[in-house]
Amino acid sequence: MRNLLIPLALASVLVISLNGHALARGQTPRASTEIARAHAAVIGGGPAQPGMFASVAEILDLHGNMIGQCTGTVVAPNLVLTAGHCAENVKTGIANGSTGYRILTGDVEESSEQQISTVSGVLPYEGYARKVDDDDAALLVLATATTAPPLSLATGSHRVKLHAGTRVTIVGWGETHYGQTGPTHVLHWADSAAQSNRWCKRNAPPFYGRSEICAIDPPNYATGACSGDSGGPLLAHDASGEAVEVGIVVHGYTQCSTRLPTVFTRVAPLAAWVQTWIDAYKTTPAAPATPPA
Repeated sequence: MRNLLIPLALASVLVISLNGHALARGQTPRASTEIARAHAAVIGGGPAQPGMFASVAEILDLHGNMIGQCTGTVVAPNLVLTAGHCAENVKTGIANGSTGYRILTGDVEESSEQQISTVSGVLPYEGYARKVDDDDAALLVLATATTAPPLSLATGSHRVKLHAGTRVTIVGWGETHYGQTGPTHVLHWADSAAQSNRWCKRNAPPFYGRSEICAIDPPNYATGACSGDSGGPLLAHDASGEAVEVGIVVHGYTQCSTRLPTVFTRVAPLAAWVQTWIDAYKTTPAAPATPPA
């Protein structure tokens, strides 16, 4: 399974939009060369065990002989939350057609145990500003509902307070190192630490504190996201200990270097928008079978 990479430089730092499409923040892509890369998993992490991260989906988008790959989370039986750049053309802003998507849920390995759903609708977040990569989020509407459990989102009433140093978890189907040539076909995860807005503005410019989170893993600087992780969840624990999605993987820097932060779209400001679509696409429960006379 392959991704597309379009390298671009921004002040000597490559900003990689982690579905495999690289773009400089604040610029539209100029390069035309498409370089195929194999997918694998989160850098510096470990393979998920059965039963872990049951809400995380693998997103494949077929275009001829190329397959774009992202990660997402099930937020309702028929809705998967992902990154906006996984759902629209970053050059034109036109939403992707739904027919190429295949959404895999239900297992931490690519296997016959996974449910495979097609997509009937593509819903980029209305506030997504692709030219500056802000509010980067989207929903994919599944044509066939998944039985994978929905993941709780951080909201105003279900808020996770992130401070500098708060431990967080990155989950995704992306590369284990930049340019990896052999896929592992296994979901991976890694620990990291959220950073303050001030630190992120200094080390991940341009950074939008209202709508973004950045994370890095000091003192080892061993973990981060890479191509294929776009749209995957950043998880933290709320006061009750429940894992809650607080961020959506958006991009990293300089060939997925773990010495630089990974940037995420904040989920809490989007939660009301997500809930609107959850309500709109609620399925009617099947009527109970009539017992035999």
